Amino acid sequence: MTPRRIPGVASDPPKSSQRESRPFRLGDLEVHPASGEVRGRRGPERLRPLLVDILLRLAATPGEVVRRETLLEEVWPRRMVNDEVLSRAIAELRTALGDDARQSRYVETLPKIGYRLVAPVEWLDTLAETAAAAAAPPPAPTALRKSTPVRIVAALAAVAIVGAFIYFLRQPASISPAAISDLERRITAAQPFASDPELEVGPRFSPDGKRVIYSQGEGGKSRLVIRSVDGPEQRVVGESGWLQIAPVFFPDGRRIAYWQSRDNDCAIVEHDLETGTTRPIVDCKLSPRARFDLSPDGKRIAFVGVVRPTYPAGVILADVATGESRAFTRPEPGVGDDLQPRFSTDGKRLSFFRGSESHRQLWVADVSDPATARAASAAEGLTYGSAWMGPDGPIVVAADWFGFRALNLVDVATGEARLLGARGARFPDLAPGGALVYENATYAANLWAFDPRDTVIKPRVLWPSTRYTNQAEYSPDGKRIAFVSNREGVEAIFVAPLDGAPAKLTLPAGFRHIRPHWSADGKALHATRIPIGPLRSRQQAVRIEIATGKYEILEPLGTQVIDVRESRDGQWIYVGESSGSAMRLLRAKASDLHAIERLPVPLVSEYQLSSTRIAFAQPQLRGLTSCRMPELTCQPIDIPIADFNRFAWTLGEKSVYFLQPGDTANSLARFDLRSGIVTRQWDYAPTAFGGSVAVSPAEDSVIVVREEKLLIDLMIAR
Repeated sequence: MTPRRIPGVASDPPKSSQRESRPFRLGDLEVHPASGEVRGRRGPERLRPLLVDILLRLAATPGEVVRRETLLEEVWPRRMVNDEVLSRAIAELRTALGDDARQSRYVETLPKIGYRLVAPVEWLDTLAETAAAAAAPPPAPTALRKSTPVRIVAALAAVAIVGAFIYFLRQPASISPAAISDLERRITAAQPFASDPELEVGPRFSPDGKRVIYSQGEGGKSRLVIRSVDGPEQRVVGESGWLQIAPVFFPDGRRIAYWQSRDNDCAIVEHDLETGTTRPIVDCKLSPRARFDLSPDGKRIAFVGVVRPTYPAGVILADVATGESRAFTRPEPGVGDDLQPRFSTDGKRLSFFRGSESHRQLWVADVSDPATARAASAAEGLTYGSAWMGPDGPIVVAADWFGFRALNLVDVATGEARLLGARGARFPDLAPGGALVYENATYAANLWAFDPRDTVIKPRVLWPSTRYTNQAEYSPDGKRIAFVSNREGVEAIFVAPLDGAPAKLTLPAGFRHIRPHWSADGKALHATRIPIGPLRSRQQAVRIEIATGKYEILEPLGTQVIDVRESRDGQWIYVGESSGSAMRLLRAKASDLHAIERLPVPLVSEYQLSSTRIAFAQPQLRGLTSCRMPELTCQPIDIPIADFNRFAWTLGEKSVYFLQPGDTANSLARFDLRSGIVTRQWDYAPTAFGGSVAVSPAEDSVIVVREEKLLIDLMIAR
C-alpha cells in the first residue's frame, strides 16, 4: 500500500550523499556549512557538525516538514538514538540561531510529526552565479577561451587555500577540525562501559589506551578496578577498608597512583601492580584533595592542598621520588579555590579551575613558570574535570556552561568555548588514540519539610521529581513556597501553595532564573537571571509579579548581580554584587534604584535577611556576622559556617538553622539568637548543592533539600 502523504511533508527526501553543502541564506542569517559558522545580527556562531547536518537536511526541502524518523535515520545513520536526542539537538540549534520555539522565525515544530524551516532559503553561490552571468562581458574568442577552465580551477584553488588557511588559524595548531568533528560524532554514539549498582568514578586510560582504571564503591569504602577496553578482562586492586579514588597510571603501565582515606588519615600513594606494594607520595599534612594528576613522564604530581592557612586552596607540585613539594598557585582571598589540575599531553602546561561553586573558570599555566597562569576562557560555571586533546589544546571540559552539565571544548589560543554533547558527563579522559571515557552522573534532589516543634520529626517530601530542586523560600505569610528546579529543562522558578501543585513561572527564554526571594507584600519575586551560554558577564536582577507575569529587569542594579532581596518592610533592595568569587553588599531605595550605596561590611560569601537583621558569612572564615538594621551594628555568631556549608543555612526571625558537621554524620542545628546557644539538633541534615535550608516566618516549618541516591556509570566513546 502506498503511504498517504501528509500535505507539506517531504515525501522523498534526499539522502545524505545527495545533500547540498553550499553556503545559504536562511532569512536574515548566513549559514556556511563547511566551517559550521552562522552569521547574523548577534555576530558569528559556530555550530557543531551534528547541528550543521540537521540544518542542511531541513534546508534541502525548505518549507516542507521533515519527519522526526527521517531526521533520526539520515542524520544519525546506523546509530541507536531516541527521540529525546533529536529534541535536545533541535533545542540546541534554536539557541544557536537565536530562535524561539513559541514564535519560530527559523525552525518550526509540528508536534509528533517533524520540523521545517519557515524562513526562506537562498543558496548563496547560485545567487552569485546569476549576478555574475548578468554582468559578464561577451565571450572571448575561442582561442582565448581554451585556457579559461584552467584559470577558473586555479582561482578557485587559491580561494580555497586562503579560506582554509583563515579557518585553520582559528583552530589549535596540534588538533585538526576533522579530529574535533570526529570526537563530536563519537560522543553522540557513546556506549555504557561500566554500570554496576555501586558508583563508578574517576576513569583514566592506561598509557596504551587498552585499559581503563576507575574507583567503584559507595560510602567511605571503595576498590579500584582495571578493565580491558575491548575484552572481558577485569582486575581489582588496592587495599580493603579504604576509600580509594582518582587512580592514574604511570607511563610504564605497571604502576598506579591514587588518593586514599580512612579514619581521618589520607595520602596520595604509589601502587605497584606486579608486586602489590604501596608507598605514600604525599601525606595528609597539606590536606590533599582527591582529584590530582600525574605528569606524562611520571616524575611529578599536581594536587590541590593548603598553600597558606585561611587562604583558598592552591595547586601544589610534588616530586614522585622524594615527595618534596612546592606551591604552584597561591590564590588570594575571595577568588576561590584552585581545583582539578591536569597536565597537557607533553607535560609542559597545567590546567585547573579557579573560583567557587557556579563561578569557576578554566585556567592554564606553563609548568616552568607559575606567573604565566591565566584564564583560558571567559566561560564560567559549575565544572567537573577536564582533559587535554593535545599539547596546545583544545581542552575537553565538563561544565554547565550551556544550561546543563555536558562536555564542552575550549580553544586555548582563542578562549572560544563550544558544546560537544554528552549531557550529564563528568571527569573525562582521553586515550592517546582518541577514545574518550567519562562519568555519566544522574543527580536528583527534593524538598523535605517537617515541624521543628515536634519531639519526633516526620519529614514529608514536597512535589517530588526525578530532577534537581533547591533554593526554596517561604512567602511572607508562610502559605506558599518558591523554589528552583530543572524538572522541565533549564533551571526555572516554581511557586506552589502548601496544599497545591507547583506552577512554573513563564519567563523569557534564553536565560536561567535562580535565587528567588519574595517581595515584602508577597505579590512578586526578585531573582537573578543568567544568559544560557558560556559567558555570564550580564547577571541581572529581575522582578516578577506572580499574578500578572509582569517581568521587569532592574537595570540600575547593574550586570554583576549574584543575589537580590527586598527588605521585609519593602523600603530597601539589597544586592550581592560579584567581586571575584565573593560578593560586595549594596542597597538601594526601593523607590529609587539609582540611589545605590555600598554597605560598610567586608566581602561576603552568602547573606540572609530577616525583618530586623542581616547576617552574612565571609570567604575562608568560620562563623557568621549578624547586623541589626538599619543602623548596622554587628556582632559575630560563633557557629561553624564555612565554605563547605555556605549554602546550608538560613536566618529566621529568632534563630539560625544550619548544617552542623559531625565526626560520623552531619545534622541540622538550631541556634537561638537571643540565648546565643544551639538549642536543638536533628539527625536530618541537608545534603544538596545550592540553597538547601528554609524556615517559615513563624518558624513552625523547616525545609531541607536532600539529594536522592546518586547514580554514576561510565560511558566510552571508542
